[in-house]
Amino acid sequence: MSGSSATHPDAATQASGAGSEHLWDVVVIGSGMGGAMAAAVLSQAGHSTLVLESARPPREGKVKLSFKAKLKAKISSKPTADPGGERWPDPLLLRSHADASYREVPSVVARIPGGSSQVYGAALARARRTDFEQDWQPDAWLPGAQQALPNAWPVTFDEMRGYYERAEQLFRVAGTRDPLDTDDDADLLPPPPVSATIAKLAERLEANGRHPFRMHVGIDYVPGCKECQGERCLRLCKSDSFTRALREELTSQRARLRTDASVECITPRRAGGYNLVVRSAAGETDVVSARRVVLAAGALNTPLILQRSPELWPEGRVPALVGGGLMFHFGDIFAILNAGDRSPAHGPMKVLGFRDHYIDGVMPLAECQSLGMAGSPWMVSKYLEGEAMEMGIGKLPMLRLITDVIGTFASAMFKRSVLFTSNLEDLPYASNRVDAAGDSVVPGLGRVAVTYHAPDELLMRAKRFRKLMREAFAPFSVRFLKRLGAPNLGHPMGTCRMGTSPETSVTAPDGSVWGHEGLYVVDASVFPSSLGINPALTVAANAMRVAEGIAAIAAGARPCAKGTGEPCVD
Repeated sequence: MSGSSATHPDAATQASGAGSEHLWDVVVIGSGMGGAMAAAVLSQAGHSTLVLESARPPREGKVKLSFKAKLKAKISSKPTADPGGERWPDPLLLRSHADASYREVPSVVARIPGGSSQVYGAALARARRTDFEQDWQPDAWLPGAQQALPNAWPVTFDEMRGYYERAEQLFRVAGTRDPLDTDDDADLLPPPPVSATIAKLAERLEANGRHPFRMHVGIDYVPGCKECQGERCLRLCKSDSFTRALREELTSQRARLRTDASVECITPRRAGGYNLVVRSAAGETDVVSARRVVLAAGALNTPLILQRSPELWPEGRVPALVGGGLMFHFGDIFAILNAGDRSPAHGPMKVLGFRDHYIDGVMPLAECQSLGMAGSPWMVSKYLEGEAMEMGIGKLPMLRLITDVIGTFASAMFKRSVLFTSNLEDLPYASNRVDAAGDSVVPGLGRVAVTYHAPDELLMRAKRFRKLMREAFAPFSVRFLKRLGAPNLGHPMGTCRMGTSPETSVTAPDGSVWGHEGLYVVDASVFPSSLGINPALTVAANAMRVAEGIAAIAAGARPCAKGTGEPCVD
C-alpha cells in the first residue's frame, strides 16, 4: 500500500490521547517484540498506525541495591502490586490444577514500551526445521501419556527463513553458526573474544564430543558492556524492539504511540473494522477505531482481551482454546563449578551454545546456552529454595535470619562458576491456560491467573536433559539450581495458538483470528509449540510475516511467503 493512500493523525491528536473521531488503518495493541515489528512493517507500507501501550514511559535510571538487600527481598517479601513499575502490575496468580487454590508469585513479564524485549537476555536464535514440521506426542517416549494438542506449525521453516534473516540484521545479531544445523546460514556479526575460562569450557565440550558455537545474541558489546540480563539497557547496547524497530517510525511520525492506554475490549464496527475501548490509569475511557487490529499484548494478556470481548463471539461464547494450550519452557539453570580459577570469569558471559541434545531420539529437549550472568539474589534464593524442598521442609523459615551468611557464601560459590541455562520444550495441553481473575490495580487490565501443571512426560525429559548435561561437562561438577519442572514464567506462549482448523486453534496461518476478518495476533500467543530456544527472534520474524501479509491484502496483492517484503508474482 502506498503512503499516499493512508492517512496519519497529526501529533496534537496523538498527544491529547484522542482518536475516537479518527479511523486508523491499523491499531496495534502492545509495543513488545511482536507489536513493534508489526507496527514498523505496516507504517513503512504507508498505513496510519497507532500503537497502544498500557504502560507509561519508564522511570529514569535504575535503583541500585546491594546483593544482600536484593536477596532478602527475594526470600522474605510477599509479592506486591506495583502499578508504576516495569513488570506486570499485579502478582501472578498460579495454581497447578483447576480445583486448586491460587497462590501469588512475582510477575516477571515486563509492562513497558518495548515489552519484555527491554529486559530479556537478547538471545536471538532461529528455531530448527524440525520445530516447524514435527508434531510431538508424548506417548512416543512415555506410553500412556496424555495427548498434547497438535503442535506442528502451519508455517514452514523455508517460509520463515527470509524473515529470520531480516530480523537478525535489524537486531544486529552476533555469533557463529551451529555446525550441526545445515539450515543455519545466518549472516551474523563477529562476536567478541571470550575469557580463558570460557575457552577452556568450549574445549572440554569438544573433547566430550559436543559442538559448541558462539551464541546468537543482539548485543553490541560497547566498551564496559555488562550485557544487562534481566534489566533495561540504558546505553542502548542491547537490542530491543522499541529502539531497533519502533523508535524510527515514531520519530518520522509514520506511526504513533499512545502510552497509558489499556484495552478493555474489542467490538466489531457495523461499517467494518473494530472499536477498542481504551482506559487510562486514571480511569478515563475513550474509543479508538481501526480498519484492522493487531493484538500483541503478550501471551498472558492477549487472550484476556479476547475473553473480555464477548461481542466478537457467537452468543458471547468465547472458544475454550482462547487462553488454553499455555506453554512456558522448563528453564533449567545450572552452575559448572570450578571451571576456571577462583576469580570470577571476565569478559562476555552470554557466549556459548550447543544443540547436540536439541532432540534426543524421539524426545524434544533444548539448546544449552550460557546464562550471561553471575550469581544473583534471585538465583541464590532459588538455589536455597530447591535445597529446602529436597530436604522436604519447603521454604526454610530460618532463611530470613541467615540470609546474610548463606547469601554471601552462595553468591561467592556461584561467582567462581560459569552458569548455563536451557529452555526445555514445553508441550501444549488444553488444561494449562490463562484466565482473568478480577480487576488489576491498573484500570482496564485484568488480574492474570494461570493454571499450569508440569506433566510426567516433561519431568522425564527434564531428568534426561540433566543427565546429558552432566556428561557434556564432565569431569566438572554440575549443580542444578531450579526445582525440576518449574516453569519459566517469563516465556509464556501458545494461548491463541495458530493452526489449520478453528477446531484446534484460535488463529489461522496468516495470523488472523478465525472468523474475524482484520483481527490478527502476532505475539507468542500464536506459537503451536514452544521450541527448544528463546522465543524472541521467532516472535519478531513471525510478526514481520503476518504484517507483510496484512499490507499485501490491503494493497490487493497476494502476500509472498519468502520474507522478501514484496508481493508474490504469479
